[in-house]
Amino acid sequence: MISNLRQSTFAFARECEEEDCHITLLILAWSYILSARWAEIFPGASRPEYSSCEAEWDNKTNSPGKATNGSSTSIIDLGDIDDDAARWWSAVLAPEGGWNASIQTDRGIILHSPWYTKLVLEQSYTLSRGTKPSHPPTQHRAASFATALGYLSSYCEFHQVTELSHAALAATLLLPLARYDNRNIHLPIPRVSRKVRINQEMVCKTSIWNANLNQLDRLLTLSCNAVGTKALLNSVFYEPEVECNLCGAWLQGTFAFLDSNIMGDQKALLSVMMKRDPTLGFLWLGAFIIGAQARSFQEARQAWWKIDLHVAAWTGTLMSFIQEPVTSLPLGTEELSRADESRLMYLSHDQYYTVPPLFPFRPFGSTAIRDTNIDVRQHARCDTDHGLEYEGLTWRCRGGQRAAADVPRLPLRPKYGQPTKGSISVPYDNLDNEDDDCSEMVTRNIFAWMRDDDGFPVAERTIREHEWIDNLDSDDDSPITGKAQSVVGANLHGWLLKTMTKRSNTI
Repeated sequence: MISNLRQSTFAFARECEEEDCHITLLILAWSYILSARWAEIFPGASRPEYSSCEAEWDNKTNSPGKATNGSSTSIIDLGDIDDDAARWWSAVLAPEGGWNASIQTDRGIILHSPWYTKLVLEQSYTLSRGTKPSHPPTQHRAASFATALGYLSSYCEFHQVTELSHAALAATLLLPLARYDNRNIHLPIPRVSRKVRINQEMVCKTSIWNANLNQLDRLLTLSCNAVGTKALLNSVFYEPEVECNLCGAWLQGTFAFLDSNIMGDQKALLSVMMKRDPTLGFLWLGAFIIGAQARSFQEARQAWWKIDLHVAAWTGTLMSFIQEPVTSLPLGTEELSRADESRLMYLSHDQYYTVPPLFPFRPFGSTAIRDTNIDVRQHARCDTDHGLEYEGLTWRCRGGQRAAADVPRLPLRPKYGQPTKGSISVPYDNLDNEDDDCSEMVTRNIFAWMRDDDGFPVAERTIREHEWIDNLDSDDDSPITGKAQSVVGANLHGWLLKTMTKRSNTI
């Protein structure tokens, strides 16, 4: 929706308080460009086509911001463009959808491209250009990806807004995320005043993205994965050293600081998010432009956000304890951390552990090796390094073919917690020490993931009977008495181990 800025969630009000406001126009242009590129490289997709809807043109000489009928309106000066470029801009800025790129599913359903937009206007605007249209009007074929990119580059050079165009691209990449959240986007009314012409020729410029298509295609691929994009944004709230039973306090403290000092200043809040993980800064910039940051903050307060290990590996982002390597145990050690136990359980890929833990925070404490399951015991003391390792990306193509993508392996980035300048007071009056809902939810989930198959070791009786855990479903809730010992030796071959119970010393 394009609306008055005061009714909008648009975060960059300063840019739109100036004489011109280009950001909405640039986002709409990028939505077409990404769709055109998607149609070119995605098998079965139909390239963009213009509809009968077009933006209105201002064919009279009016002062900027004034319509012919005297009412207030916005006039957008597109420069000295030819008829083909004019037709493209009229489609991009048309209300109710001036273009479409689509694909048909195997069931015959027509799906729009992930960046398809449909405008709802609260205030009208008209387009203006310095050249007169040719007569008679001709039928225009929808612009290709390269042509549309050239039109946008020429516009950016004409108005000196190339850097703002990069911000608009970041925002456009988040459009599938907004659709995934079933949320409309509010953007400010575009205002682009007429400029004085130095020369009358406007040559279609070559974009810097033409020489960097691989990077643009990676961004396009990431944008298509709304869940992965959401996981990247929320990963800034993950702290590797925080355990599951303390994550609620960690998040309460985080938002006590943000609410009391930062939340009212959108620019400062964006800066904090970007500094936490600078590599993901462009995504946070896009999120703030389209208002997606509010949903991320809401999910973070509740400790409820998804992780995506594929996107994490592809981008080198640390978003869950399960990604970190298993610690090598010193000789003679008889126990290992529950975090390492969980990692070995997941790496063993038993049928019960093919899916990683739902939440990112690691379990607390340690487990005696004799109380772990067979797969863990097999690997806990071996000399081999254990950990998730990214091998590459393979596309499944039609006809059963597979194509390997040349994607570099990236090391996991640390999270930064840079101190702020000056003295900052953080009031903790609103903290509720009794509110452990987040910690309870995450703790119960990770222990259910770890113990649901084999049960709890007797040594974890206190944990099993804790109020956070005791509502887990169990086939046998009768108390355990005596000393139960494991009946499975640790030196048997793997094929024999699979035929016996994994752990008998359990509750």
